[in-house]
Amino acid sequence: MNPKLIVLDMAGTTVNDSGLVQQAAIDSMKALTGAEIDMKAANSVMGIPKKIAFEQLCSLSHVSVNTEIIEKLEGYFNSQLMDQYATKGSISLMPFAGELFEAVRKNGAKLYLNTGFNRSVATVIVENLGLNEILHGYIGSDEVAMGRPQPDMIRLAMKREKIEYSHFVMKVGDTISDLYEGFSAGCAWNIGVLTGANTYDELKTAPYSQILNDLQPLIAYFPSGSKMRRS
Repeated sequence: MNPKLIVLDMAGTTVNDSGLVQQAAIDSMKALTGAEIDMKAANSVMGIPKKIAFEQLCSLSHVSVNTEIIEKLEGYFNSQLMDQYATKGSISLMPFAGELFEAVRKNGAKLYLNTGFNRSVATVIVENLGLNEILHGYIGSDEVAMGRPQPDMIRLAMKREKIEYSHFVMKVGDTISDLYEGFSAGCAWNIGVLTGANTYDELKTAPYSQILNDLQPLIAYFPSGSKMRRS
């Protein structure tokens, strides 16, 4: 059985941004709260909705916050990232992502990206990399009631593509929250990759099917000889 839908995380999984996300979180905390967080702290909140990420970072830094401060942190973070992501050459596809995209489409499966970013930031990434005509869709965390690790984004992709059962779905991501999202959705393939925020030892604490060094082994799941009818 081959997947009918693959849902891949953006930054750290299919998009290489050389740590722009983590640096934007570090800069936001410093600029608006004065707290200095390190890369390890920034990595610990990758993949989840940014409001929740900043709540956790403020808690770790013993910073007293309210809704207004969290919204300002998220706004500063999003503005900084959108400016950087809009610059040509600032981001690129991860190795083997292009080949995987081609294999998925030739196979007849559906190709989605999802992210802890909001839709506006995700759109800047998609447009910078010229993915509008390649993807079947992409979903930001602000388009659903609950972001990762809840399964809402995967279920929205399934609904849009009329895929009724999650045992036809593959989830791929570089963070613990990605793997819990795939597990919560009941994905038959719940795959971690070591190209982003979390290490092997960190990823293996979450439910997973496989943990891979990169995206290359996934290409074999989408043989062009088994093309399915498009919905």
